[in-house]
Amino acid sequence: MMRCARLVTCFGIVLVAGVTRLQAQSASEPRWYGEFTVGPTLGHKSDVSIGGEGGGRLTDVIDVFVEIGHMGNVGNTDLEARAQKIADFIGGTVGTTAYKMTYFDVGAKYRVMDTGPWHPYVGVGLGFGTIKPEVRWAVGGNDVTDQLPSLGVQLGSDLSESHTAFLFMIGGGTTYTFMTRYFADLSYRYGRTSEVSSDSEVLIKGLNTQRVQFGVGIRF
Repeated sequence: MMRCARLVTCFGIVLVAGVTRLQAQSASEPRWYGEFTVGPTLGHKSDVSIGGEGGGRLTDVIDVFVEIGHMGNVGNTDLEARAQKIADFIGGTVGTTAYKMTYFDVGAKYRVMDTGPWHPYVGVGLGFGTIKPEVRWAVGGNDVTDQLPSLGVQLGSDLSESHTAFLFMIGGGTTYTFMTRYFADLSYRYGRTSEVSSDSEVLIKGLNTQRVQFGVGIRF
């Protein structure tokens, strides 16, 4: 985790240098932007993501950005297997399983080729994701999640606590400019989190996340 933190710090220093350069550029052109994004998540579990992004132009073809958002469910088979062990112990079933993740990353975009109002790009980012497991159990059709202690079950941190993991993001998309300063953005973002462990015990395996995003923004 320390190595990941150093990597993000170094990446952040590069971005700060880029922002400093942006501030020195002409104020007559719209160098900065901000946008709101929403869309489905893909993978083993599908849900909805919602977020926001802001950044600015570093060079004629490179933008720097910061994004933050929340994905409703990025659960995997490992989470289901952990939940099933509890269900087997209490003689019940697993109701629902979910990893809810709040993400933050900073990065850079390379504009591939501007064609009129269309501006396709590829991008990469580094950051962190806070992952919260949410699981429900039932016995005889009745939810017993809140009664687990009385059934002799004390959940471990892998099924009851939030954990923060390093996040790598890569993706691409295109923006469409309209009314001079406004734009629509369609993109795909793939993310990979690091494994979370404690005392040599794996609490959360590395997660693969996928987002299809629709955004609307303004340049200023």
